[in-house]
Amino acid sequence: MKPTAFLTLLLLLGHASVFSQESQPLEAKEGNETNNLPPDPFGEIGEIEKAPDFARPVDRSRGSFSLDAKDGTYVPGSHFANWLWTMKAERWGNFYAGLVYDSMRPKLGVQLKIGDAAVLKGYAPRTNPIEENEPMVIGSVYLPKSGEYPVSLLTGDQSNVPAFNVKGILFRPAPESEPHGQSIDGLIELEAKTATTYAEALRYEPKPEKNCLGFWKHKEDWAEWVFEVSAPGTFEVTLHYGNGGGNVGNRAAVLINERTLEFDISDTGGYQQWKELKLGKVELKTQGENKLAIVPLELNGAALMDVRKVVLQPVK
Repeated sequence: MKPTAFLTLLLLLGHASVFSQESQPLEAKEGNETNNLPPDPFGEIGEIEKAPDFARPVDRSRGSFSLDAKDGTYVPGSHFANWLWTMKAERWGNFYAGLVYDSMRPKLGVQLKIGDAAVLKGYAPRTNPIEENEPMVIGSVYLPKSGEYPVSLLTGDQSNVPAFNVKGILFRPAPESEPHGQSIDGLIELEAKTATTYAEALRYEPKPEKNCLGFWKHKEDWAEWVFEVSAPGTFEVTLHYGNGGGNVGNRAAVLINERTLEFDISDTGGYQQWKELKLGKVELKTQGENKLAIVPLELNGAALMDVRKVVLQPVK
């Protein structure tokens, strides 16, 4: 056979082999997966684990207050608009400031000024027209005292029209500091300043000799800590508190996810005479966000107690 004819034969055989392979259907592997499909990049991602809710109902609206658009003064401008209010704060402390609005615009710049306490800036994105939207938190503001504060909201365009309609400002309680994470030895320490006080009177007292939750004179006031657990396990719960003035008969509960630990509050000899009270053991199963709250059960006398911190010590 001549060399040219031999090469021609090889090319024809190669084309026939390719055609034969391409004409065959893809064979499925076990589990109905074909050979040419890449692995699913999201195949091993499960749902984020969530800690159980408290066994007792709590009121997270307590301590919040709002400024409604109908109670404010609207001042339009050529390229901006101003809203003006006089706000009356019932107590001092830290608050999240949230803008309540509807918008069909992609985003619009806003600036909120609360007296001399804070100037907060942000961008308000488009809202969902078919459901109720949560207030957009612009930032947090520390109110150093109760009383009246002038409040102004500057928007980057008209903000009383269908395209962008301001409804008001919502202020809700905020912690004064972020909690520390779980330490390397497993300890979880929840200080008073990292609690959110859903309250009309209860608040964090920053004086060095106090550094505690105080003014706990309403049974409806309560406090909550939101904290991260990196190493779940069993923990001994210890409350650091003070109580004085002859207050007797007070009773409260610590809520830790779905667990409830009730306890009696004794007189320690003074509100800043701190006592450690071991409340029992709990198992924290969820890695990530967990919650702990203190709620009054019985309040007699001037105040429930002062709380400096709650400590969760791992049980080995």
